[in-house]
Amino acid sequence: MNSSDPYSRVMATVASLGDTAVRQHQFVDRRVLLTGEREILATENGRRCFADCLRLLIRMVRHLTVDVESADGQLAEEMTALARDLAWDSIPTIGRSPITDFTGFDAILSVGSSGRRDLPWTVVNSNGWAARVSSRGKDLSGACGQANAIGALGAACLGTADVFKRLIELRPEAGELHDRLFFSFRSYRTDDDPGPEIIGPLDLDFLLVGAGAIGNGIIHLLGALPITGRVNVVDKQAYASENWGTCILVERRHEGHAKATVAQDWLAPKLEAKPYHETIEAFLERCGKDVSWPRLVVGALDNPEARRSIQRLWPDQIIDGAIGPTSCGVTLHPWGPDLSCLLCDFTEPSVDSTALQREATGLSAERLANMSLLVSDEDVCIAPPEKRDWLRQQVGRPMCSVVQDGVLALIAGRAQTPGFEPSVPFVACLSSCMVVSELVRYATSAPAVLQTGFQFSVLYGPKLGFRTDHERKRDCLCVARRASIETVRQGRGLGNVGQVPVA
Repeated sequence: MNSSDPYSRVMATVASLGDTAVRQHQFVDRRVLLTGEREILATENGRRCFADCLRLLIRMVRHLTVDVESADGQLAEEMTALARDLAWDSIPTIGRSPITDFTGFDAILSVGSSGRRDLPWTVVNSNGWAARVSSRGKDLSGACGQANAIGALGAACLGTADVFKRLIELRPEAGELHDRLFFSFRSYRTDDDPGPEIIGPLDLDFLLVGAGAIGNGIIHLLGALPITGRVNVVDKQAYASENWGTCILVERRHEGHAKATVAQDWLAPKLEAKPYHETIEAFLERCGKDVSWPRLVVGALDNPEARRSIQRLWPDQIIDGAIGPTSCGVTLHPWGPDLSCLLCDFTEPSVDSTALQREATGLSAERLANMSLLVSDEDVCIAPPEKRDWLRQQVGRPMCSVVQDGVLALIAGRAQTPGFEPSVPFVACLSSCMVVSELVRYATSAPAVLQTGFQFSVLYGPKLGFRTDHERKRDCLCVARRASIETVRQGRGLGNVGQVPVA
């Protein structure tokens, strides 16, 4: 699969579903309509949800029509400009006249309250913390008066997920369309309670590690909430074309630019943001010198190694967003209570050194048992075919030197070829919604509703999601060296943290 294709990660996600996705190749070229109802689009939640649906859908299909006939003049102009700015190679069609013929569309996403059974129709809206979606013809409540960007983005994601299922013709056993689903990003329950209003300003001082797919969703939400304060952003990468298909804010003009620097530009209107275009390990070297040790860390990462590194900051709280190709979640890692840290959850993998040496050199286990031997022609003959040319050049050299060169070359090659992971933006942004929900809870000192976390498959939906409750592992560093970590934290100006009550 060509990773330079902006739709490559979305297509990789579909491929990962195997036979459960009937249309694995044509779905990007199918036709989608985004529309809305005047009453809902007149609310702040409706307007945000409409724009978020556009941001998500444009990264999934090449043929998108945006019906702005029911939008007021300002929203119509905003959507027209947004479509132009976000487009990669095909600008969505902007419809300003009533659409009477829906037969040319493979899926229709409406920001409103009315369901339809006669069309491939999904309707979404939100009220406060509650997101609503219906794809089987049932109507939704039209009460959308309590503004909340988290609920609005969550509704857009759940609706876009149902559009995705229609486009790939997902088999029912792998996930069905939602039949009037409600979900609260405050309580993590399937209810329609709008919850409390978010009243600001909420002052935050934190470290954000990762400005990719989950990080984009977090930054997008922070820009819409009454947030003030400071944030350091760490990300070693630059945006590539493949990131356009996974990141809700990225435009084509961002290709080649450092993720952390672009994130600073996005955050600047609300937060005093400072970018660090480097690894988290390099940032760790700055802490206590150039920057203060963070009390609050937000993880938006895609690999275990980086997660283990941010745990070694030993902050008061880590809020970690996580995704798979079609799964999303949030986990909490406070220092005080007996709940797992990231080292508990992402243990160092054990390494079979002999297996690594065999992979790197093609030499047999029997020959590797004696490193004083010289590489021979017989070694070349019994080596895997792909290793013979390289190993032939090593004949006559000591086994120990050949192994060292081979392993270094293998590791270097892996480092230069980052893993290409399947991803779709609506999955990442659902994780972002949960992360920012926990950020708001932290900023307002509200009682926790989760122990360790919550996660769900986007294909099945949050009604089948589950809460996690992981204790610290007795053999983990956080237990075995707890006293030393407490001393380190005290030296960093991070005091003891007590148990956070769960409501």
